Amino acid sequence: MSQRVAVAVRNASVSGRYSRIPDVPRWFYSFVPFKIATGGSSALVSLYILELGGSASTVGIAFALASLASMLGALFWGRLSDRTLRRKPFILLGFASVPLFLPLMALSRTPLQLIAVNTLYSFFLASTLPVPIALVLRSVRKHRWDYGIGKFNEISGWDWAFGLLIGFGLSRYLSVPELFATFALLGLPALPLAHRTIREAPVYINRRAIRAFGNYVVEKTRYFPSFVLHTNLSLPASLRELYISLVLLWVAIGLYFPQMPVLIRDSGYGTEVVYLALIVNSVISALNYTRVGQGMRDKRATLTKGLLIRMGAFSVALLAVWAGGALPLVMASYVLTGYSWAFISLSSTGIVGEKAGEREKGSAMGTYNVLSSAGYVAGSALGGSLVSAVGFGPTLGLAVLLVGGSLAVIKRMS
Repeated sequence: MSQRVAVAVRNASVSGRYSRIPDVPRWFYSFVPFKIATGGSSALVSLYILELGGSASTVGIAFALASLASMLGALFWGRLSDRTLRRKPFILLGFASVPLFLPLMALSRTPLQLIAVNTLYSFFLASTLPVPIALVLRSVRKHRWDYGIGKFNEISGWDWAFGLLIGFGLSRYLSVPELFATFALLGLPALPLAHRTIREAPVYINRRAIRAFGNYVVEKTRYFPSFVLHTNLSLPASLRELYISLVLLWVAIGLYFPQMPVLIRDSGYGTEVVYLALIVNSVISALNYTRVGQGMRDKRATLTKGLLIRMGAFSVALLAVWAGGALPLVMASYVLTGYSWAFISLSSTGIVGEKAGEREKGSAMGTYNVLSSAGYVAGSALGGSLVSAVGFGPTLGLAVLLVGGSLAVIKRMS
């Protein structure tokens, strides 16, 4: 057999083997009810804390503890999954946490009870953050990993937004505890779907060798971090300025996102307005994502643009406070935060991929996740205390200054 014929036979064999691997694995869709349930319920914790007599400070503590639990849980479950080479049990665990913990939240009668349940919920829910990557890499061809991870996050992002839309529609007719129970029921089908479609893949994934992917379509800060690819850590000297900038940015984001629903409620608006604001934010973010990804050339210029828009978004929120919680300004702020997310997410992960050494790309991205989460935890706790002590104006003013500091660091970055 000639060499040309042998190559043709081998290529046909490889092609036939990969033809059985679908572009979109069926198990992706087991996440649909799960993301609808988590997206739809994401607005409820802060609202219920306020209904139970909590304050802005209580909301900030709840968000900080939930994000801390999510960060630690993602590292714990990811490393345990990699060590045991098991994926399916951890995804089923995360799926089961929705119908288990959401009803417990509905039964909470004090802010402290709700915060305790929500913190545990975030820890177990975090098992769905680092584990799916192993299945994605196992389910699609290596040269299509970008597509596979992007498609998974695209499906997840739009399902999250659809869950918010359901919450918006039902919020006029159901109380917050009834909405918790409804989303618990909506999340149930994820369990049998996952059990039927996910096949265990005991394949070792070297996360240190995986480069950085920028595929966080929607800024789901309720469960930050929203997607974890790398669980190892490193601090390359070439990325220190970027890391400092991102910590400042995520502290500012922590000052903003947990407290905006409190501002909306304090301004006299109901649950449906909170849902509407989150829907606008998520849809704008998702629609802008592909466009920014396809047109990005200069990553630092793209990040600078994103930070400028984000600073403008927080400034508009500050104007809304001075205008007595004017709803058009509140909505404009959410629009701008959603619009800026793709610029920030894609460019920052791209810079990590460029500046980290080949062997450090995975662990550098792990550090990116941890520092961003830590900044958000600190900002959430600080924001609640500041709003309770000095009000929304100084808190949002500090957020604007922090984004300005983040921008100044990026402009000095070599």
